[in-house]
Amino acid sequence: METRESEVDAVDKVLFVQTGSDESCATSNHDARSLKEKNGADGGNVYDQEVNATTTDDDGVPSASHPMEVKILRKMDIFLIPLMAMLYFLSNLDKSNIGNAAVAGMSADLNLVGTQYNVAVTVFFGTYVLSDPIGANLLKIIGPPKLMSFCLLAFGLISLCTAWIKNYAHLLVVRLLLGVFEGMIYPSINMYLSICYRRDQYAKRFAYVFAAACLSSSFGGLISYACAKISGSMAAWQYIYIIEGAISIGFVPFYIFGLSKNLEDSWFFNEEEKEYVVQRFKTMDTADPNDKFEWHQAWLALKDIKTWASALALFGIDLTTFGLTVFLPLIINTMGFSTVKVQLMTVPVYFLTAFVFFVCAKLSDHLRLRSPFIIGACVTTSVGIAIVLASQSHGVRYFGVYILCMGIYVNAATNCLWLSGNIGNYFKRATAVGCNLFFGSSSGLVSGQIFLNSERPRYIKGLSICLAFQGLSIVMTIVQFFLYRRENKKKEKIIDRCRELNERIPFDPKLGDMNPQFRYMY
Repeated sequence: METRESEVDAVDKVLFVQTGSDESCATSNHDARSLKEKNGADGGNVYDQEVNATTTDDDGVPSASHPMEVKILRKMDIFLIPLMAMLYFLSNLDKSNIGNAAVAGMSADLNLVGTQYNVAVTVFFGTYVLSDPIGANLLKIIGPPKLMSFCLLAFGLISLCTAWIKNYAHLLVVRLLLGVFEGMIYPSINMYLSICYRRDQYAKRFAYVFAAACLSSSFGGLISYACAKISGSMAAWQYIYIIEGAISIGFVPFYIFGLSKNLEDSWFFNEEEKEYVVQRFKTMDTADPNDKFEWHQAWLALKDIKTWASALALFGIDLTTFGLTVFLPLIINTMGFSTVKVQLMTVPVYFLTAFVFFVCAKLSDHLRLRSPFIIGACVTTSVGIAIVLASQSHGVRYFGVYILCMGIYVNAATNCLWLSGNIGNYFKRATAVGCNLFFGSSSGLVSGQIFLNSERPRYIKGLSICLAFQGLSIVMTIVQFFLYRRENKKKEKIIDRCRELNERIPFDPKLGDMNPQFRYMY
């Protein structure tokens, strides 16, 4: 272990040598990544062009403008994105339905008193946070079909069985179990998309997936409204769990038969397209099918300050996201609306959230920028929280809910996209994203304890804490921006030095994003 780390540190010193150093630039033996491929066909500055992102190599090397690229992207968009979106949709549906169930009478039927509802919300995140890093690494080890279909079946069954719980203890058990399997969904989707798409194709596709989270909240409200109208032998909240659990279980076969362990083996590609996908991996800085788990890659992620700056930012962001997802029906309920009307009034809020997120994701990819959208979303969320806090008018507070919800998914998703897109090696990325999501999900442990019944109807304590942490997220995002910019400047000096000496730019595939040719996105 010490030998391997010393090797990495040695290469690190070579790569980040300053322009004035007497050390010469090493010659790269990585022929597949020629200087022409790194800098673009016209030999332009590596800062201006992504690796093969905007040009087609003279030798027909796969690139974003290659004719075959359009074909495989279309097929992945048609066959993979709907599956990922539906998986995230179902995951969020089963995760957040406790809020709708509480409004529909679950708390009264289970005789929940004091902070017991809050504890039930909180314990979910106790197991959820532990599953985040596990899911990110397991995806590559056992493959998407097995991991995703198993998790979907498991949390579907757990949700279904929740309809027959009898007391507070039962509720805690099912929430703990639900967190184990739900926690693996988001990181596995995030990592899977980072393998399938180039960095500047990433956010738009993730927008379709993340929009599913917004729509799941709307759909959950519609299901809850419909369940409230059922005149059966069971309570409305029980029908919510039965219907949503059954829907999840019904989709399991699509993941067993619709996905392949290796992207190039996907059933919807022909032989020519499969060969292109194999060659395409060689031109992607964030996808290498030959990556094997090595502890030093995990260590590189853990010792990188950017990992922790991103994690702290996500904690502040997700504190609002998780809090509002679970407690929004209760907050609207305190505005004086009937139980049935509350379920319907959450629907347009999340539809607007989905639309705003999709627009921002497309712009983020087009402009190749991440941090401005994170900061802008945090500011928007802060304004919305301030409106809800400051006003006692139900109409104004409901308007504030629209404003704050427009930002809660934009900043959360873009934060994860920014981190994962700026890391080359799979297992370094999996570790960093796992740490990032561990911190983000840990905020759920806090959110469940700050929106207390004793604070109704205005929830001043919970909303004030969320507002403060949005400010922290803005600060941490700015810190990340300057860290990435500093590293890019170091790399630029190395490249300039190598050109000055007429030497090849050094490259080590094990260093991934630490290579001079890898340009961090802002």
